[in-house]
Order: sequence, then structure tokens, then C-alpha cells
Amino acid sequence: MKKLVSSICIILLSAIVMGQGLEKIIVEKYYVSDEKDAAASNGNLPAGSVTYRIFTDMLPGYRFQAAYGIPGHELRIATTTSFFNDENYGGTVANVIPDHKLSDNALMLDSWLSVGAASEGTLGILKIKDDETETVIHAKVFLQNSNPAAGIPLNKHDGLIHGTAAKVTGFGIDSIIDVFKNKTNGSLFSTTNGSWASMYGSIGPDSIDNKVLIAQITTNGVFTFELNIQIGTPYGGVENYVARNPVGNEIQLSSLIYPEKILTEKNVSKSDKNKK
Repeated sequence: MKKLVSSICIILLSAIVMGQGLEKIIVEKYYVSDEKDAAASNGNLPAGSVTYRIFTDMLPGYRFQAAYGIPGHELRIATTTSFFNDENYGGTVANVIPDHKLSDNALMLDSWLSVGAASEGTLGILKIKDDETETVIHAKVFLQNSNPAAGIPLNKHDGLIHGTAAKVTGFGIDSIIDVFKNKTNGSLFSTTNGSWASMYGSIGPDSIDNKVLIAQITTNGVFTFELNIQIGTPYGGVENYVARNPVGNEIQLSSLIYPEKILTEKNVSKSDKNKK
């Protein structure tokens, strides 16, 4: 991993920024669990848990390469309670979730990392971009909640389309990724010396819209993250986006911190507060 971090640092220092290909990070509230979901789940799924999906929103021609942490730029995904991990068929990465089990209880709410996939043979898309065809059918007793906080109900648009995404490649995260393991109830994924990556870069299912699903997290606690993202440019270069304290050619992007108010509140100076 030391070699990887060194190479990342070299990239950070030498990358030529050709533009701003990462427009923003999108956080979709995918589902809000109810009592029926909690009773039917394989694992610790409290009623009221929210499932969040995290997407990179890039300009056409750009590719998601990695979410990373290096010294000075922590990569952090956290909750004040614990992440929900399906005990039967859940996985640390989306690629291992079996398609034929997606209708099994609350498996679709499992917490994992991704570079585009939502299961072995599906890609994740925003529910608003989905339609009502080929929606995963569940028993009428679970995943039927239509809580308005989550927008379109899963029994209408499930945010899945058929397709095979690149596999997640992890560097230096073998132990910390266990927080998303199916028998685990952890609350923090943090590194300053690791990444999850797409070896050849990932583009969205719609190459023009170009949104790539990079994580799904379910928790009933206060959910926060700080991400650092590397993307590939159409010109063969790279761009690096950081949550805080950019140096060199790094680009600071407010949506890399969730919720964004954490960043804005910390960036408000005393003089600015006095003006209000």
C-alpha cells in the first residue's frame, strides 16, 4: 500500500487539471425502513433506518477511478449507530450480491461499496431515472414503505437496470472494509492510506448523464462522510477532488462532505458571522 500511496501522491503533484469533470456528489435517499421491514430483515435493521446511495456526477467522457484516503485527506464514512448488513447474502461490495436473492427480505438495503454495480448483474441508477419495468418484486409485507422522505417507492422504481459493472479493487482496506461484512455491526469506515477503485475507470450506464454509484449505506443513525475522489479525463489525465485543504492541483468540492452544512459552517469566519 505504501507504493500505491506514493504513486497517488505523485499523481496529485503532477496532474494537469483540464477542467472540472466531477460536477458534484449526489446523495439519494433510497428507502426508509418501517416495522415490517425490521421484522423481516436478516440482521439489525431498526425501523426508521434510511438507505442512502452515493453517486459521482461527472461530465461526459470522464471516468470514476477511485475514492481514496491519504495523509492529510481522510476518507471517512460514519454513523452514530451502526451500518445495516444483511446477514445472509450481504457483501462488502455490490458485485457479490446475488441477483436471484434481491427479493429476499431486506437484502436490497445492504451496505456496501461499489464502482457502478448494485448486485452481480445490475447497475445502480437514480430512482428518478428508472421506470416501472422489471422492478424487483417483494412480498407485500416488506420494502413497501412509501415514506415521502425517500421519494419514489421501491415497488415503483427500484433504481436497478441489467448490466455488469467493473469489480471493486481495494487497496489497503482489507481490514476496515469488514465494517460492511454481513455478520458485522460497525459504525466507521476510515482510512488515510487506502482506496476502493475501478481499475479501468467506470462511466455511468448513461454515458452522457454519467452518474456512477459508488456506495450504498443503511443506518438509523446520523450519517456523515468525507470523500476524496480521483477521476480520469477524456484526455488521458486525472483530476483529484478533496473534501478539505486542497494543495497543488487538487480541487475542493463542497459536496464531498455530507451533510454539506458541516463544511459551510466551519468555513464561516468570525467576521462573516458578525455581518449577519
